[in-house]
Amino acid sequence: MKRIIFFIVFALLYQYSNAQTKAISFDVNGLKVILKPTEKETVSISMFFRGGVMNYTAEQAGIENLALAAAATCGTKNYSVVDYQELADEYGIAISGSSTTDYGTITMNCISKYLDQGWKLFSDAVVNPAFDKNEFQTTKERMISAIYHSQSDPETRVEQMSMESMFKDSPYSINPLGNSKTVGAFTAEMVSNYYHNELLNKNKMFLVVAGKITKEALEQKIQASFKELKSKAYTPPVYDRKMLTGERLVVERRDIATNYMSCIMNAPTMNSPDYHAFVLIINALSGSMNYELRTRLGLSYAPGATIKVQQIPYSSMYVSTTQPKKAFQAMVTVYNNIKEGKYSQRYLDALKKDHRDGYYRHQESASSIVEDLGEAEVLGSYTLVDDMVPNFNKVTLADMKDSFTKYLKGAIWVYLGDEQVGKAAFQ
Repeated sequence: MKRIIFFIVFALLYQYSNAQTKAISFDVNGLKVILKPTEKETVSISMFFRGGVMNYTAEQAGIENLALAAAATCGTKNYSVVDYQELADEYGIAISGSSTTDYGTITMNCISKYLDQGWKLFSDAVVNPAFDKNEFQTTKERMISAIYHSQSDPETRVEQMSMESMFKDSPYSINPLGNSKTVGAFTAEMVSNYYHNELLNKNKMFLVVAGKITKEALEQKIQASFKELKSKAYTPPVYDRKMLTGERLVVERRDIATNYMSCIMNAPTMNSPDYHAFVLIINALSGSMNYELRTRLGLSYAPGATIKVQQIPYSSMYVSTTQPKKAFQAMVTVYNNIKEGKYSQRYLDALKKDHRDGYYRHQESASSIVEDLGEAEVLGSYTLVDDMVPNFNKVTLADMKDSFTKYLKGAIWVYLGDEQVGKAAFQ
């Protein structure tokens, strides 16, 4: 009994201490820095680059993802590729770069003991990437392989179809991975020029750090390593956040044993007052779909609902099934039950608890903390993360119902699989 009480008290103290350690923000020579001090034995650091797919044209699709991956792997001015990789291996330093729809990153993770060594490699990769031609070719081939894999994976393809359908004729529909044709045409010189001229701009960048380091020590490192960073004019992109109306069907034929279908709908932005209530209503929808389609009817192994959190967000109900018509009818039934408010205060309390527990578990990883803070900053403010639990706790049943009514209007049904069976399912 004493042991149980000890663990309960320890868990409560752990959650309390994490809740009290809030992230802070400050500027160093014009570079915005977000720091979350922790007592962890690992440290995670990411340089974020704003803009994502809004930084380039469809003909350049994939250039930013390749540029950041190459900057993190293809040597630097002060370290050859071999030296760079040997030092990273010796000290267990992981450095990577990539770009998504809304932002790109160069990230470093290491244990706190080797922070100095990790910082040297990380900062040089940001400021002085060499884009060694041989290593660049290897990196490019790896990127093209990832593109082919994403196109062959049905779940990834459905997500791509969703973006293409939701944001047709908009730069926001560009796949940040690019395609084999665009990425295959990039040279080391082209990618280097893009990185230095488009991305390396203090006004477009910000740094996020989580680990056992003081503000003063971090400021000294930044002063020494990033003093040469230039500031250029930067106008943040304007996002056309139109509400989806009406319904339509998008079908792509593919010879696969299991058919994939998704219903794309509206969603609020992360910094909207409606966000937390909407997240909970989508979680209720997801739980009900899982019970109805998987547990009760056996129509799918992984049905659910989720929110694509981005500058122009959307929500989706999704299912993979061999019986599309029955799955479609079951999805509509579940949707209508949630719309009618067939959930209780007890269920809402359970949803809130799941979010609190998930938040604290997520905070156990320094890399997760950095990713969450950086994404929140891009989408509004890093403070959205620290305010997450209190805001979820405030949600009422009325808030959930109102958010459902406000946003779940209009839909795009996306289907991948047997074309005839798919079209018949929606009749």
